[in-house]
Amino acid sequence: MSYVKKTLAGGEELIHRAHFNWTYSFMPVLWFSLGAGALVFFFYIQFVAGVDFEKLEIGWWAAIVAGACGMIILINHIIVLVTTEIAITTYRFVYKRGLLARDTKEVSLNKIEEITLHQTVWGRLLGYGKLVIRGTGVGVIELPDLDNPIELRRLIENARYALRDDPRRRGDDDD
Repeated sequence: MSYVKKTLAGGEELIHRAHFNWTYSFMPVLWFSLGAGALVFFFYIQFVAGVDFEKLEIGWWAAIVAGACGMIILINHIIVLVTTEIAITTYRFVYKRGLLARDTKEVSLNKIEEITLHQTVWGRLLGYGKLVIRGTGVGVIELPDLDNPIELRRLIENARYALRDDPRRRGDDDD
């Protein structure tokens, strides 16, 4: 069960879960592909072309190191992807990272003061960007490159508006 679902308060519902854009994984996959490609290349040279191992020994070691580095980079990235949660609930915004150690930043929707969007030209073309959320009591929450950040910002604003309009969610008593 996800961290956000475990920590939902009574009456609180999950509105949206943000996702990373495919460009966030491009470089780790590229490094893995280069390392794996080097291993495949030396495998082909030795076993298909029939070149002796003695002539390829230094290349094999370099390819093994490249493959191991690429694998480590990709595994680390996958762990980050799987253990990061960015969510909007009916009461709060949650940003959680970490596998063994957990780092969470949460802010009540009614305490959010400012949402800033950072989007490069490439980000506009490929549909990704960074959001920076400033809130009372939490400081600054900087999010990584996310898929469709304008939609995420709109959903946060809609949830804030819904929270302002519903006295039951604010905790106000009309009696």
